[in-house]
Amino acid sequence: MKKIFNTVARIFYKLAYRAILILWFFTRPTVHGVYVAVWHSDKLLVIKNSYKKRFTVPCGRIKRGENKAAAAVRELHEEVSITLDSDQLTFVGEYTGKFTYATDIGAFFEITLAELPQIQIDNREVVWSRFLPLDQVTSLNLNPTVTAWLKNRPKNSDPRPLLRSAQ
Repeated sequence: MKKIFNTVARIFYKLAYRAILILWFFTRPTVHGVYVAVWHSDKLLVIKNSYKKRFTVPCGRIKRGENKAAAAVRELHEEVSITLDSDQLTFVGEYTGKFTYATDIGAFFEITLAELPQIQIDNREVVWSRFLPLDQVTSLNLNPTVTAWLKNRPKNSDPRPLLRSAQ
């Protein structure tokens, strides 16, 4: 029964995303979201959504009345079941990705975890997750905003926050 529910949910996500793309075709919006780069042992957590072709890091839209850090914490928990407090994340900047019909301005947060977190995905919205070395990440078909972040990260310094533990 759960497998059927997951399949129906994935179909719903695909249809909803297609509807958003149609709307974006006509409106060409600038959208604002949050992205959370979770590092462990020099590997980055990468996910794949059921309704998109590109890989990304945990991310999502900011709800009305929600601040960026709270949105980042919420999305991280919703997508991969990692629970953090907003003060555990380090804001590293905003990066712009150009999609076919929209411009995405992503507020990026980073955290380096001392211990490998237990990742749980729902197999509806998120269907795949892995910690990958950066050279493997850059070889993937990535979300344009994630690509912009990776290209513009400081090359000679390590902007990642100190080691922290997930709750």
